[in-house]
Amino acid sequence: MLINLDHLEKKEINSRVHKVRAIIMNDEGKIYITNMDNSYNLPGGRVEGHEDLEDALNRELAEELGICVAKKEIKYIGNITFWHKGFPGEKGSVNRENDIDLFWVVNPKELKQDRVKLTNYEKHYHFYLMNSSFKEIEDLLNNKNDNEYKKFTDVELKICLEEFEKYRKEEHLC
Repeated sequence: MLINLDHLEKKEINSRVHKVRAIIMNDEGKIYITNMDNSYNLPGGRVEGHEDLEDALNRELAEELGICVAKKEIKYIGNITFWHKGFPGEKGSVNRENDIDLFWVVNPKELKQDRVKLTNYEKHYHFYLMNSSFKEIEDLLNNKNDNEYKKFTDVELKICLEEFEKYRKEEHLC
C-alpha cells in the first residue's frame, strides 16, 4: 500500500528508508508506542543491510523494549510505503520514501528496562516508551506541538493502527 498525500512522483523521491514496526499489546490491552519529543511511533526502526525483516524487528525490540521474541510469536501484517515531501534530513529536507513492514507480536514479553540500549539518536530526542489505549493514541495524534517530525510520524502511526484493526478483524483476533 502506497500512501502519497503529497502527490509526489517516483522521480521526486531522493531518500529511502526501510523500517520494521511492531504492534505489541500488554496484558491490559494497551499498545506500546514510542515517544521522541512528542513524535509517536510503534516500536521498531531501520532494517540494516544484512538483516532479514524478523531479525531487524528482534534487534529493534531488544534495543527499545529489552525483549526478545521468537519468530513464531511474530505475525506479518503487511507493507506500507509512505512518500513524504519535505521530510527533515540531516542536510536539509528531502522527499523520503519510508518503506515500513508491519508486524504484530502475538505473545508479548515483560519489558526488560535494564536491557534497553537506546541509540544516541534516541537519547538525543528523549526517547521513552508509553503504553496507550486506542483512544489515548487518538488524543496524542490530535495534540498539536512543534516537533518537525510529528506530521510524518502521525500519518504512519494512524495508518499502521488502521491496518492492525483490519488484520485483527480478518483473523478474528482479540
